[in-house]
Amino acid sequence: MHDRRVSRIVTPGTLIDENFMDPFSNNYVLAIQVGDSLEGTISKTEPEMLIGLAWLDLSTGHFFTQSTTLSALPSFLARIGPKEVVLSDELQADKEHGIFAVLEEDHYLVSYVDTTVTQPISEWTANLESPIPPGLIDQFTPEEVSAGSSLLQYVGTRLQGSNIKLQPPTRQSDVMGIDKNTMRALEIRTTMRDDSVSGSLLNTIRRTVTKGGTRLLGSWLSKLFTQQ
Repeated sequence: MHDRRVSRIVTPGTLIDENFMDPFSNNYVLAIQVGDSLEGTISKTEPEMLIGLAWLDLSTGHFFTQSTTLSALPSFLARIGPKEVVLSDELQADKEHGIFAVLEEDHYLVSYVDTTVTQPISEWTANLESPIPPGLIDQFTPEEVSAGSSLLQYVGTRLQGSNIKLQPPTRQSDVMGIDKNTMRALEIRTTMRDDSVSGSLLNTIRRTVTKGGTRLLGSWLSKLFTQQ
């Protein structure tokens, strides 16, 4: 008889085995943190409810955060294309919350994590290749910090005992995302008819040499960069 223990829990967003991944698209796991509305009121379906996003790709170590609102969330989800969405377990029993209507529309896989304790950015260093510069820490919103904390906790519970090292999180504050309907109508990454990459803009102009280059091209096509 031998003692056995769980070494890791495999989920779509925490895959690191290239044999089971699409090499031409990022394998993002995304955490969503619900905040207050811009007017200071709290409503389950308030369109201007503040939302904090944090997403990462374990295969590349890329780690991003973003602030948005409930009304703009569908477009951000379409641009990011997460394989898995992580929510606070406090929302698990509240299926009437407006965020579920957004997630159910495109059938995103939803997982939950205990968010009783929010880990401050200063404690993220153990999971990062290098510390976040002190001057940038204050730029992250409370919702982004909560989302990042939830994401790191979730990944930690799935990759038990693994010493993951991510790039320092980058705030996507200089990105003007293409809205969901426009992205679909222009068939940027997939076609409207059968949701296939073949025939899309990405497939038509793809002349990249590496798989990583294809992922980067897809990311560029999904967003426009603007000067602040």
